[in-house]
Amino acid sequence: MADINIFNSGDSAIYCCVGDSISPALNEMVYALENYILGEVRAGIIETVPSYNGLMIYFDPLTLDRDKLSGILSSFSYKELQPLSAENRGTIVIPVYYGSDQGPDLDIVSSTNNMKPEDVIAIHTGTDYRIYMLGFTPGFPYLGGLDKRIATPRKTEPRLKIAAGSVGIAGEQTGIYPIESPGGWQIIGRTPVKLFTPESESPFLLKPGLTLRFRQIAIEEYIEIQRI
Repeated sequence: MADINIFNSGDSAIYCCVGDSISPALNEMVYALENYILGEVRAGIIETVPSYNGLMIYFDPLTLDRDKLSGILSSFSYKELQPLSAENRGTIVIPVYYGSDQGPDLDIVSSTNNMKPEDVIAIHTGTDYRIYMLGFTPGFPYLGGLDKRIATPRKTEPRLKIAAGSVGIAGEQTGIYPIESPGGWQIIGRTPVKLFTPESESPFLLKPGLTLRFRQIAIEEYIEIQRI
C-alpha cells in the first residue's frame, strides 16, 4: 500500500494524500486516517475535511505544533486502520419521482444515450452508489458508481435555481441537491426526503461510507412523504 504524502497548506493546515485515484479502498483509508488523528490528538485540531483520496487538517498553530502533527501522521500504519463506524455503513434508500416538472432533463439524458426514459430510470435505480464524501453545499453527496450507459454532460448554461431534493447527472456522476442552489447538472427527478435539516442535532441525513440506492415512486407517494 502506498505511503501517505503529507503537504503543508499555509501556516495552519496540512493536507494528507493517500492515493491518486478514486476507489472505495482509498476512501476507506481517508476516513480511517481521520479517525486515527482525531483519536491521537486531543487539542488543537480545528476541522478535518475528507475527500475522495485525501484529508485536509486545519489546526491551531498556537496550540498544536506542526512538526508534532506531521510526526503523528507519519507514524500512522495502515495495519492500524480503524474502519468506518457502524452508522457509516449499510444502505440507505432514497425515493425519487422521476420526470415531469420534478425531472425536466430526463428526456435529455435518455436521448443523449439513445434509450427510453424508463430505461434511464431502470438503470439509475438498479445501481448501488457509494457516498464518498459530502460537499459543494451542506449535505450534497458525491456518489460513485453511475452506470456509464446513462452518463450525460452537464448543461452548458447552469440554472440559477435548482429545487432542494433534485436528483441530477453530470458526466459520470449522480447526486442530490440538499438545498435550493444554482447548478448545471441534468435534473432527472426529485426526492421528497430532506437531506439537510440545520435545526436538527444531526443535520445531515447521508454519511460517507454508506451505500445509496434510488427507488422510483409515484407522484402520490411523493406528495405523501412531503407531508411528513
